[in-house]
Amino acid sequence: MSSLKPSNWLFILISLSFIIPSFGCKKSSETQDQAAMALFSQAQEMQKDEKYEAAVKIYRQIACDYPKTKSGANSQFMVGYIYANHIKDLKQAEIELNRFIDKFGNVADSGLVAGARFELKWLGKDIDEIPILSDIGQGISAPTDTAATLGQ
Repeated sequence: MSSLKPSNWLFILISLSFIIPSFGCKKSSETQDQAAMALFSQAQEMQKDEKYEAAVKIYRQIACDYPKTKSGANSQFMVGYIYANHIKDLKQAEIELNRFIDKFGNVADSGLVAGARFELKWLGKDIDEIPILSDIGQGISAPTDTAATLGQ
C-alpha cells in the first residue's frame, strides 16, 4: 500500500482538479475567431489561385474546428459554393449546401443562407436559365444616383 498520508492524497486530488481540466480547455472565443480568420484568408488565397481542392480542405477544417465562429459558417458555405461553381460536382455541392443550412442556418448571416438556398434552387443551371440573372444582361439599368443606391 501507499505510505502517503490522507492529507497528501487530498492535496494531490485538489491539484489534479485544477490541472486536468486545463488539458481539455478550448481556446478563448477571441483566439478562435483570430485562428479561424487566418485560415479563412489562406483558403481564399487558394481559391483565388484556382487551387480549389486545397481551398476546400482548409474551409472544411475551419467549419469543423471553429463551428461557432462566423468563419466556420462562411467556410461551410464556401465548400458548397466551390463544388457547385468551380469543381462542378453538383451532388457534393448539394450535400455541402444542405449541410450549411442544417448546421449553420440559424446562426449564419441571413444573406448567406438565402445565397445557399438560391444555389440549391438553380444548381447546375446555366446563367441564362436563371431568370433574375439572365435579365441583368438584357438591358436592366442600374440606378445612377449613388445616394439612391445606398438608400440615403
